[in-house]
Amino acid sequence: MKNNYFKLVLLVFIISVTSCKDEELPAPLATATPASQVITSGQTTAIALSSDISGTTFAWTVAQTGVNGASAGSGSSIAQLLTATGTGAGTATYTIIPTANGVAGDPITVVITVNLAKVTYLADVKPILTASCTPCHLAGGANTNKWDEYNPTKTKINSIIDRVKREPGATGFMPRNGTKLSADKIAVLEKWVADGLLEK
Repeated sequence: MKNNYFKLVLLVFIISVTSCKDEELPAPLATATPASQVITSGQTTAIALSSDISGTTFAWTVAQTGVNGASAGSGSSIAQLLTATGTGAGTATYTIIPTANGVAGDPITVVITVNLAKVTYLADVKPILTASCTPCHLAGGANTNKWDEYNPTKTKINSIIDRVKREPGATGFMPRNGTKLSADKIAVLEKWVADGLLEK
């Protein structure tokens, strides 16, 4: 009887061990917080990665459009400084794969939209005008319109843009007797208007 009992216990043990080996380990479910993000060019992403299974690791690939700074990697967060490279917003699309106990879960996607930095008078416009409109439109200059001051520049920016877009030799061309502003500098002046004429 004892021998039969021992055989029965051994059989139950073998069956339970065998059935444990046949069980599939669960795949982790990844979560990104936030699930998408909008940042300004020159800022750093802040994406926290988590899973329903403790000890999950994360690896990602990335596709960039109009953005620099994103790269493939691994870890529990994505913190990368991204810069917009075009004339409009760009994106970095991260594809994240969670892995737990050797089992890979379904990938999730996080899209980061990178907007261009806003143009401001102090950081962007004033340096262009003080370099190009000296000495006439600066303090001590002959012209009463002073482009090294925010309010007069803000008030007259449409006229300034009109004049710097004219061809040298044309009536009203600015800077008078100077070199035509580059298309990039004119684009900065136009973007300042589009961005709301911010001082700083």
